[in-house]
Amino acid sequence: MEACIRCQEELAQPEAQYCGNCGFPILNDQSEKEVRETAQDDLRGFLEGPDVKSILDSINGDQELPAEPYQWYLEEAVKKALIDFAILQRWDGFDESSVSGLFFQKELFEEDAPDEAVNDLILWARIWAFFYEALQPSGLEFSIRMATVFVEEINSVEDIDVSITVKSTDEDDSPAGAES
Repeated sequence: MEACIRCQEELAQPEAQYCGNCGFPILNDQSEKEVRETAQDDLRGFLEGPDVKSILDSINGDQELPAEPYQWYLEEAVKKALIDFAILQRWDGFDESSVSGLFFQKELFEEDAPDEAVNDLILWARIWAFFYEALQPSGLEFSIRMATVFVEEINSVEDIDVSITVKSTDEDDSPAGAES
């Protein structure tokens, strides 16, 4: 008997379109291509469609900035998304080794990298810029630790020692320094 790919519960009805236990869609074709296409169609990230539209309209000047309470709402959404990442990181069943391939295409390292590969790199840089700005100065350490996951020569984040020194502007006019 067929089982749900998420919860592994056996399907009571072979013609079911969703798992009766967890509600996950039943996929007749479980090839990587089909599963990824289904995820791209079904998953929206932590921002809903109206959120994305409102934010993009604000960026493009087609809408005024949303009210301050909306910022609080988004802060909670970001917090939940980061908790999701932490849960995945702790789960041995999630293969994080392929995550870098979601952002970096091999073609990026060719002499004339295609636009698609460069756009993926720009997306990656924006993600880390967000973490850096949102978590300063701990964002720098966080970014460094996360970046090491993608460095081939380093097998583990524990192989790196990073310390951040933050000085008050009253003590010294130089910017915060990082030591490695």
